[in-house]
Amino acid sequence: MNGSIDYAEMLEIPVNTLNVTKKRSKKRRGEAEDLKERVLESVNEKLESEAEEEEPRVAKEENVVDYGVPPEAPPEPPQEKPQKRFLENKLLLGEFIAVCALCATILLTNLFWQDSAINTFFRGLISEETPAAAPDERNYAELTPGSVVADADIECSVSESGVLSFTGACSVYPPCDGVVESVAESDGTYAMEIRHTTSFSTVIAGLTYAYSAAGDTVYSTIPVGFTDGASAVTVSLYDGDSLIRAYSLDEDNDIVWNV
Repeated sequence: MNGSIDYAEMLEIPVNTLNVTKKRSKKRRGEAEDLKERVLESVNEKLESEAEEEEPRVAKEENVVDYGVPPEAPPEPPQEKPQKRFLENKLLLGEFIAVCALCATILLTNLFWQDSAINTFFRGLISEETPAAAPDERNYAELTPGSVVADADIECSVSESGVLSFTGACSVYPPCDGVVESVAESDGTYAMEIRHTTSFSTVIAGLTYAYSAAGDTVYSTIPVGFTDGASAVTVSLYDGDSLIRAYSLDEDNDIVWNV
């Protein structure tokens, strides 16, 4: 019982609550902040000193490559003065006008004065002398002649003296290629002498029309004249001054050498 009474008495004893407030010291906080600032300053100074010591060391350890003396840059071209360029433009314009005037002069002289000195001068510059062809020294037997007529209905014959003749309206061809030496007219017909080589030539007489003149080059495939059939046409082949007899005619009236 006494224990119960003591507990009850203890419960009835008033209890006061005490709040204890601890006041921080301003002095200590200020000291802590000063200490923090000093530590930061010390660390910053240490880092700065280490960085300054590291820079020269790294510079020494770097590999330095010597590329030699750099080449000198080419000198800049001098700038042209506007005055000089203006004069050059005027010079070009003057040359252009002179060329145009010369062309106009040549054109006018070609139209109205063909025998002027300037035309003669320019013709001499343009024209080139054609080198003389080497003489053809071949013998007549080395050539292959054709027919003097293209119409197979024309009947040709060869006399004992070696003169080929025919009568009929047709075109007349030279037996071989050559150059016309002369064309002569007699009694309304024409006679033509053609030089084939230095020793071989042909004389065609009795042509009604002569298509070629002296100095013309003729070919065995192109006619040199025409006959209307009113008179006979004769063809004489010469080796030098001698009349050639050693030939005959085939079925196409082609000349065939008998050598």
